[in-house]
Amino acid sequence: MLQRAFEAYQSGNPRQAETLCREFLASKPEDQVAMLVLAMSLDAQHRTIEAIQLFERLTVLSPEQAENWANLGTVLRAAGQVAKAEQAFRSALDRDGGDANSLFNLGSLSFDKGDYGEARRFLLRALETAPDDPSIRTLAIAACFECADFEQTDRLLVDWERWATGNVEVLTDLGWTLTRLTRAEEAGRALEMAAQMMPNNTRVDLRRAAFYERTNRVAESRALLQQIPQEALDRVGLGTDATILRADLAARGDDLEGARHLYEKLVVDADLVRRDPQLPSQLARVCDRLDDPAAAMMWLVHGRTLHLAQLRERAPQIFEEGADPLRIIRQPLSAGQVAAWKPVKAPSAEESPIFVVGFPRSGTTMLETMLDAHPKLASMDERAFIQDVVDEMHRMGFVYPVGLGELDDAQCARLRTTYANLVKTQARVDPNLRLVDKNPLNIMRLPLIVRLFPKAKIILALRHPCDVVLSNFMQTFRAPAYIAMCATIESTAQGYADTFDFWVDQASVLSPDVLELRYEDVVDDIDAQSRRIADFIGIDWDERMVNFHERAKDRGFIGTPSYQQVVEPINRRGVARWEKYREYLEPAIPILRRHIERWNYPV
Repeated sequence: MLQRAFEAYQSGNPRQAETLCREFLASKPEDQVAMLVLAMSLDAQHRTIEAIQLFERLTVLSPEQAENWANLGTVLRAAGQVAKAEQAFRSALDRDGGDANSLFNLGSLSFDKGDYGEARRFLLRALETAPDDPSIRTLAIAACFECADFEQTDRLLVDWERWATGNVEVLTDLGWTLTRLTRAEEAGRALEMAAQMMPNNTRVDLRRAAFYERTNRVAESRALLQQIPQEALDRVGLGTDATILRADLAARGDDLEGARHLYEKLVVDADLVRRDPQLPSQLARVCDRLDDPAAAMMWLVHGRTLHLAQLRERAPQIFEEGADPLRIIRQPLSAGQVAAWKPVKAPSAEESPIFVVGFPRSGTTMLETMLDAHPKLASMDERAFIQDVVDEMHRMGFVYPVGLGELDDAQCARLRTTYANLVKTQARVDPNLRLVDKNPLNIMRLPLIVRLFPKAKIILALRHPCDVVLSNFMQTFRAPAYIAMCATIESTAQGYADTFDFWVDQASVLSPDVLELRYEDVVDDIDAQSRRIADFIGIDWDERMVNFHERAKDRGFIGTPSYQQVVEPINRRGVARWEKYREYLEPAIPILRRHIERWNYPV
């Protein structure tokens, strides 16, 4: 009878399995196998409370059995009893000596709670025990990404198409993580493979719809989302994810009030905001566009407070005394040090990258897209390759930046080769096109750029400092050090001021070939400013530079917070936005004043 019950359960008939188990238990009430099959049958019928009671009974009868605790944890977790589920999973771990399944359960639970540091620890331990398990590896990748451990993330992703192929759930989750990693081409492949394996799968389709939004295929995203039945979303626990996507899409259209309503429903869920700390900032940006600066600032401060609390848990070293997110600019070079540099051969301007730098949120993505629209230029997604070269310099035994002058021809050539090889991992290198390297924070690495590419053309993106500070405060960045720097309006302003103090000083010492370009001037007369850029670079002007938003649509994925803005025709929405927030920015103005005046901005 018990065998028949188990076969009924396996064949998808839990009600018959329940009947057979109860008949069997009538004569053998303490039979644990019968209890287990009955508990599973009840759980399959969504009779959760009864199932929990039986699983709890099994842990009392055989407390040493890790499987009993794991089963209890699974059903408790499904019932939303997270604290009790965690206790059960920890009990299983205590009894199985570090079994991969128990570690994975605890890692999954921690991930769902938004405790990504704890999730990462459990999942990496599980992966040591079961290195070939694709589900464990995929969630470990996501946890490492959430913890900004990008080096570990990249290592775990190696050869993903080999170990992920054949598992729809793995491909779907991996595709979404690859999307957030700005590896759009790979993300698209993973999600399309999943869709081909299992057409009309709710989870796959929702992730594809989110991917389409993130790659500026907004109409396709809306169409696919509308095809997914709400009951199907709720059944697999993705109703909230769908609501987030609806809010994102509404914010990209003309339904700002609808977007606000949806975001307001989402941000009241503290657990959800812990898992997705960008939600308050997204709501704030919608409030800003609705000309409600008070609400926007309220949500910005609320979201920043929660995000900083999370960061203190995950990366406490960022807040230790002496920690400095701008450490790289604290040792500027003197004119004497630069004069003592060993002479080295340098590539020509045409052989060097075109660098677009500035403080984040100064219009660098707009400039990059404008340049990428030119048929003689090619850009790549924003990458920290110049910092990678700094790291390589350290590995060679030189201290940055004071050791730059010690580099000889061969060592400079080696570092340029390191840079070129990194570029090849991100972009298709065409010798007929000049490379555009846009990374705002390369403004802090000017000494290395000038040492390796002294003839390079550098475009410095400028924007009213108050608008820059406000826009940075409105973003939820991923780099822990940058989040800490932007903790308050004042700390963000100080970061801006320190960065430009460094730039002004080092530009006077290093004499780079720089074009200063104001965002406001580009918005007011893009035709004239695009011609200035072309003249500076030494290329013929092309009208496609003016219609750069069309090129942005063709590119699809743009790996910066500006991905939504650059596919729109140029507009003045971002000009003088700070004036609505003057009362909040008053403490920052004295910090910024010297740079406001330097760049001839009003205050």
